[in-house]
Amino acid sequence: MSDSLDIIEIAGKLKESLLKRELIIVIGLFEVYYEGRASSTLGLGERMLIIKSDHSILVHRPTGYEPVNWQPPNSKIDVKIVEGKLIIEARRTRPAEILTVKFLEVYHYSSFKLRDEAEFQMYATEEDMKKAILLSPSLIEEGFKPIEDERKIHPSGFIDIFGVDSSGRLTVIEIKRKNVTSEDIRQLVHYVESVERELGVRPRAIIVAPSIQKSATRKLTLYGVEFKCISPKKCLEILKKAKGLGLFTF
Repeated sequence: MSDSLDIIEIAGKLKESLLKRELIIVIGLFEVYYEGRASSTLGLGERMLIIKSDHSILVHRPTGYEPVNWQPPNSKIDVKIVEGKLIIEARRTRPAEILTVKFLEVYHYSSFKLRDEAEFQMYATEEDMKKAILLSPSLIEEGFKPIEDERKIHPSGFIDIFGVDSSGRLTVIEIKRKNVTSEDIRQLVHYVESVERELGVRPRAIIVAPSIQKSATRKLTLYGVEFKCISPKKCLEILKKAKGLGLFTF
């Protein structure tokens, strides 16, 4: 590995960065000890220590995405030099626990004052959208009743949702998470024709998505397909509400 940095100098930088509530990254040769609800020891190895501005602390090995040791936010962090080693202790009182990191060598040190106020948003998959419609069929329209989902059709393929509308007409629902394309509409028409051959009646066709390409819009009238605008975000909200009420697990 590269030449080691001066331990005493790094200790001073650490204390200063902790006071400033900066994000801190330290890479080096160290061992880790934990005492609290359980106990653990991580022997000497080259790895990375991250201390975030909220004083949460994470120990990462060279592989894998999860930390091997960690302490949650608002830990009380102390820095000291003992017998030539850089010691970093992260303590909590409730529950009582302490994470101790002992650096024999430091290869890299950096700290940053980062700003991140963006809201994290996660939108639903097509499978989630289907589940939301099954939970709230009125997303399609009032009176729509699902009969089954993933209905197999011949020679190949599956209908996302098969149901009946308020007038009792059979309805095929195809769900897309992104912009509807002309090819998506042709696929739905293929499903409709398969149902017509099987049951002797042509079902209503509705394609569900957050948006549709302009070129695909012209195909709707041509093939007799309807477009229903439903956003993945709206579907995720329905699933979260259902989960909170204990109606659904996803």
